[in-house]
Amino acid sequence: MAKPFDLKKQLKLHDKGLLRRLFVEKFRVLADVPWEELRPHEVDPIIEGWPGICEQTRRELEVVLQDVNELADERSQKVLVEDIDWRCHDRLEAFAGWKCLHDKALWAYLEVPDAFDEAAIFARAEALRGGQFSNRWNSLPKQKLTVTEGLRAKLEQGVRDYYHEKELRGDRCRVHHYQRANGADYFYAYLPEWADKRLGFDDAGDLVPRELNYAFHNVFIYEPDAGALEIIARGGKAVQLPLRRAFCQAVLDLTVEDTDPIRRSYELDHLLDPSFSFTSEPEDRITAVRLRRVRVVPVFNDPTLEGCELRLRETAGLAEVRAAVIKFCTAFALTPSQLHVVQAGIQIEFQSDGRRRPKTMTFNVSTPNTCDLKSKPDEVRAVGERCVRRWRILRD
Repeated sequence: MAKPFDLKKQLKLHDKGLLRRLFVEKFRVLADVPWEELRPHEVDPIIEGWPGICEQTRRELEVVLQDVNELADERSQKVLVEDIDWRCHDRLEAFAGWKCLHDKALWAYLEVPDAFDEAAIFARAEALRGGQFSNRWNSLPKQKLTVTEGLRAKLEQGVRDYYHEKELRGDRCRVHHYQRANGADYFYAYLPEWADKRLGFDDAGDLVPRELNYAFHNVFIYEPDAGALEIIARGGKAVQLPLRRAFCQAVLDLTVEDTDPIRRSYELDHLLDPSFSFTSEPEDRITAVRLRRVRVVPVFNDPTLEGCELRLRETAGLAEVRAAVIKFCTAFALTPSQLHVVQAGIQIEFQSDGRRRPKTMTFNVSTPNTCDLKSKPDEVRAVGERCVRRWRILRD
């Protein structure tokens, strides 16, 4: 899922020297903007000149700036660093000299465009990994791939056969292959989406109905060192299992049986440990973390006691939560060590932009392997995934 994009807001984030290079030197537009006189975050002269740029060039600039926006977060920056290090290690120091994530991404577009283009491709897949359209399997052969035209053609045919049989589409399929510096092979399988009719602007600026045939894509990520395959495709296991069979047959020359994907494992007992705290990193822009719900069960069998769920005030801190659990223990002559935490609702509050109330995200975790982070928007889901690892809730 693409991140929200606001052109004016993004332009304010960039160094004016980089913007001048983008507009004047790269695209040869807006040369009359008084670049040297612009104050930091002053973009009105650029906005005023924007309508005068020819439509084709404006579209190209929009694509570039949206890719820059996609690469301006911690997860995507790691992909970008990896690609720059792989392709042109000597440019890493110059890249690191830029402090703003948006400026880092724009500098990469201007200085190392090949690394930028591939990082943008990988970053989109990384944003979906671990999400609601992604599942992972292991126990495959640990073998390096030699990707040939024939191998890509076999995978195209396998994907096409599945969609033609199940959905009466898939008359065309194109597979693009990329290899990351970490050795993982990424296969993007592009297929035609259902035809649709939408309103669009013609060259005269009038709204007209247009029949459009977009492409959608599935992603196969094969990690030869781990013998693992991750598939990103809408439809869940009902779609991903036959696609897994098609991939293994076409790429690995292997017939596989359907098995459940790997399920993550979660641990919650340590949330009640007095030494535990919800730590965060500055780049996550977190102002507060709260436990909103805790379900505990005794470790011994008691026919009268199935468990207890505590619903907590938004103002309750961890110390108050632990005090409430001790009260529960006292009522049933238990000690905290005799309880297991089997469910928790965790709320993260983010820094406000100064104009609106702070955004929050609440997610639920249940042992041994259930978490609803997959359903959250990509930009906050990524923060949540980092946090459950940092807080030792996720057991990798």
